[in-house]
Amino acid sequence: MTRKQFMLVFLAPPVAILLFLAFYPLFNAFAISLQDWDLRHSVPRTFVGFDNYVKLFSDARFLNALKISFFWLVLTLGGSVLIGMILAPIIHHFTRGRFRQLCLFVFVIPVILPRVGAAYMWRLMYSPGISILNYLLSLVGIKPVNWLSDPRIALYSVAIIDVWQWAFLIAALLVILLDDVPRETIEAGLMDGANTLQTYLYILFPVIMPVSIPIFFIKMMESLRSFDFIFVLTAGGPGTATETLDMYAYWQGIGSAGRVSYASAMSIFMMILTIILVNSTWKTVEKWQR
Repeated sequence: MTRKQFMLVFLAPPVAILLFLAFYPLFNAFAISLQDWDLRHSVPRTFVGFDNYVKLFSDARFLNALKISFFWLVLTLGGSVLIGMILAPIIHHFTRGRFRQLCLFVFVIPVILPRVGAAYMWRLMYSPGISILNYLLSLVGIKPVNWLSDPRIALYSVAIIDVWQWAFLIAALLVILLDDVPRETIEAGLMDGANTLQTYLYILFPVIMPVSIPIFFIKMMESLRSFDFIFVLTAGGPGTATETLDMYAYWQGIGSAGRVSYASAMSIFMMILTIILVNSTWKTVEKWQR
C-alpha cells in the first residue's frame, strides 16, 4: 500500500467526520443567525439578514457581558500566568528529586478535576452557612463575606477557582521547561555576577519563553470558555455581575428567552472575536520575539 493509499483509507474518513462535526454546526448556526426564530412564538422563521448582529450593539446587556468577558479574561489569564511564573522558580530552585516530583504531581491535581465538580466543591466552600473560608476569617475577627451574592466580588470569587486550577499547572510546566535548560547557561549567568532572581528573570525565562507561549495561548482560549464555572456558581448573577458572553447567549437562546437566532448571532460574534483576539496576540508575540 502506497503512502497516498494509506492516507485515503485510514485518514480521510476520520478527517471528513471531524470536518463535518466542526463546520456543519458552524454553518447551521450562521444560517439561523440570519433568521428570526423565537421559541416563544409559533410563527414560521423569516429571513432578516444581519439584523440580529446590528441589535447586539444596541443591547446594553450584551455590551455589559462583553465587558465582563474581557475582564474575566484579564483576571484568569493574568492571574494564572503571574502566579505560575512566581511559583515555578521557587519550586525549581528549592526542591530536588522526589520532593520536586511530588510537588509537580500535586500541582497537576486541580486541573484534572472535572470543572463542574471543582465548581460544586468551591460552592460549598463559599456557602454562607458552612463556608470554611468565612470560618477562617472569623478566627481573625473578620465578618462573613458574601462571596457569590455580593456583586462587587462575585466575579473575583469565581475567577479565583479558575486561577487555582491553572496557575499550578502552568507552574509545573514551567518547572519542567526550566529543567531542560542546559546547566552551562545558568553557570554563565552566575559567573557574570547575576544573582538568583536576575538569573531567572533575564536568562532562564527568556530561554524558555518561546516554548512557553503555546501554554499561555491554550489558557487564553480556555478562559474564553467560562460557562461551566459561572453557571454552577452564580448563573450570571447576582444581577448581571458575572454574566459573560457565553452565559448571556445561553439565557437568550435556550435558558429562558428562547431567542435562538439572536443567541446564534451572539455565538458567531464570539467566535469571530476569539479568532481576532488570538491572531492579533500571536502576531504581537511574534514581533516581540524578533
